[in-house]
Parts: sequence; C-alpha cells; structure tokens
Amino acid sequence: MANYSMWLLEYAYVPVQAISSVLAGQHNKGTCKLAFTYLAIIGEGHNILIDVGTDNSNEYTRKLSERDSITNWQPPEKVLANIGLKPEDIDTVIFTHAHYDHINNMDAFPNAHFYMQSKELLGWISAMSMEKKYSSLQMALNPDDIVNAVKKLAEGRLTLIDGEYRNILPGINLYPAYDGHTYGSQMIEVENEADGKTDNWIVTGDLVYVEENLTGINNDGIYVPVGLGVGSPANMMKTYDEILKRAHGRMERIVIGHESNNWTKYNSWTTKENLQVAELCLAPGIKSLIPKTI
Repeated sequence: MANYSMWLLEYAYVPVQAISSVLAGQHNKGTCKLAFTYLAIIGEGHNILIDVGTDNSNEYTRKLSERDSITNWQPPEKVLANIGLKPEDIDTVIFTHAHYDHINNMDAFPNAHFYMQSKELLGWISAMSMEKKYSSLQMALNPDDIVNAVKKLAEGRLTLIDGEYRNILPGINLYPAYDGHTYGSQMIEVENEADGKTDNWIVTGDLVYVEENLTGINNDGIYVPVGLGVGSPANMMKTYDEILKRAHGRMERIVIGHESNNWTKYNSWTTKENLQVAELCLAPGIKSLIPKTI
C-alpha cells in the first residue's frame, strides 16, 4: 500500500461533442461536453503523470485539435502550476494509450521516464504501414508521436511493458486492455492509502469516455462501448468488467479523464484560465490545495 495525493488536471475541453462519439449507437441523442485532462500522482518520492496532453506548437496537432473543436488549450507549465509543480518536476509518465490528446506533449517533460504497452507502439507502427484505405484507423493519431516514442525508446527514456506489470512504482499496477479502444491501451491501478482510507483507484484512459459506458443509459446496467475503437466492442465491454471489479464497483474510484462530471464528482475548483482541477485524495500530512475562496 502506498501514500499518494492525486489531482485531475484539465488542460482543454470540447464544449459540444456528439453523444454517439462517446456512446456507440446513440445517434441523434444530443451532445455533451468533454474534458481533456491528465492525472498527477504525487508521493513515494515521485511526481507522476498519467498521460501528457497535446503540444499546440505542432502543426499536425493543431489541425487535429481544430477538427475536434478542442478549446482553451493551456500548456503544462500553467496547468501544473495549479498544484505547485513545473514540467521539469515530473519524473515518471505512464501512457494509457497513444492517441494524440494523451501522448503528444511528451517533449514538455525533459526529466521524465515514459512507460507504454509494447503492443500499443507496435500496433500503431503496423497501422501506419497500411494502405490509405485503412487510414481511418489513425484518425486520433499524430504519426509524429509514434516517431517520437521510438526516439525516446532509443534514448533509453521509454520502457515498453508487455502485459500486466505490478508495482511499477510502489502501489501502481498496469493492466492491458488489448484490441478494444486501441491496440494496447492500459488501465492504471493505484493501491493507495489517503484521507485515512485504503482505496483502489482505477485510471481508465479512453477505455471509458463517460460514466454511462459502465453504468448504461439511465443506469440500466447495459454496457455501452465507446464510439471510437480499432478493436471490437466485445473487447471493450469485457474490459468494463475488469474495471468495475478492480474498483470494487465504486464509481467514485474510477477516474474517467474525459468525463465532465468529474468537477462535481470530486472536490474541484476553476482556475484563472477557466479550466478545472479536481483534488481526488491527499496523502497523510499533505494539505489541500483547494483555494480558500471556493
């Protein structure tokens, strides 16, 4: 068991998103707002990020962001400042998967070591070699990120994980979810003791976009796969079983990065850039960062 504090940090958002893109088959059922986030995990001698967001100085990324209506992007130096950190302070980054909004800004963290599932990197290299008629598989990919990941691998700054890996850092476990949302997505489990409680937190990446993927429409208990995936809906739904099992069925311990309800689900505040920060839990002796005016 480890002692970590955790904050979910919004770096941008999409104000209007079609429901069918996050809940497969729900066509013409309206829209929602999507948060774009990364998760900071601080403790046990480490400053850890789950995913890194985007780099808007990259021309290809800017085009993708404009296509996807990503709004109010802020760089990590501003986002991390809300919890008293700088990009240089981050020593570990764990990627849930390689879509551009999760991996694109790795160069902003010069002192970080990166972790990714081997199947994720190799899967995207294979996809990039396919004929143009298969290119829709890459619709959320910036090919520059795959090239950069290979470069980080050659530099010894990226470690590829092959399947389940327990205690990659104290209390942090990685579990793969192959051939669903992406080739080698992974969930992150944090076995944590904070706020006087022992809890398992599960960080889903884009295995889950919104709570209804897990709970069903109107809480009917019928899984709804996400609307974007290179693998099968069946694989996505099997992963939901694992997520709920590892979280002991507690939705408040499942961290869904794109879910805009996070800001009411957890103790949160609005930054001066009009983005959100959620304080998920605090390690023993760590004071809350929620502004006293909230």
